[in-house]
Amino acid sequence: MLRPLVLAVCGLLLMRPAAAQTTPPPTAGRTITAPVGYNWQLLPEVNAAVLKPFTWNYKAEASRDAQAYFVTRERIMPGKQFKTGLSLNVVRRISARAKQPADAYARAFAARSGRGAGQQVLAQETKAQGPLRLYGVRYRVANSGADAKIIQQWAIANTATDTFYLLLFESPEKDWPLACKFGQEMIKQIRLDAKV
Repeated sequence: MLRPLVLAVCGLLLMRPAAAQTTPPPTAGRTITAPVGYNWQLLPEVNAAVLKPFTWNYKAEASRDAQAYFVTRERIMPGKQFKTGLSLNVVRRISARAKQPADAYARAFAARSGRGAGQQVLAQETKAQGPLRLYGVRYRVANSGADAKIIQQWAIANTATDTFYLLLFESPEKDWPLACKFGQEMIKQIRLDAKV
């Protein structure tokens, strides 16, 4: 009985925070103090920053269409998936690729999330912060046996720059009560430049 209550409370905490701060990210000339236990991880290609717990790992990848960032508890090994961590995918000029404006794409993306086979939507939320439109979905993915995981997802559209952000924090369900404390702080404190 206690475990579902802890999962529900942690899930509500993850849904509550602002999913993106539009204050400028820390840079070489501008510092913002990170909370105890975290450092700022700069994402220079998109002029953003995310909190990285001291012992966690960071990786950035670029493709022709997107920039991807990962802050994970486990080391990121080639061909392997991490279990607990945050990922941020950034796609600029999304309307050219998706044939619809960033806001419509983000809204539709969130509407499909957590509704596949073996998935269960736990909570949803919509927010607006300046030019950013945020569509949050927290859902459970029932993999085989004890491998179920919880995903907190924010599909974010910058209506001024036509940029789409996909922000995810995920963890195995059994680790969620502790992991959601890290996820809450990382999501609440992420810094996205509204001009990107």
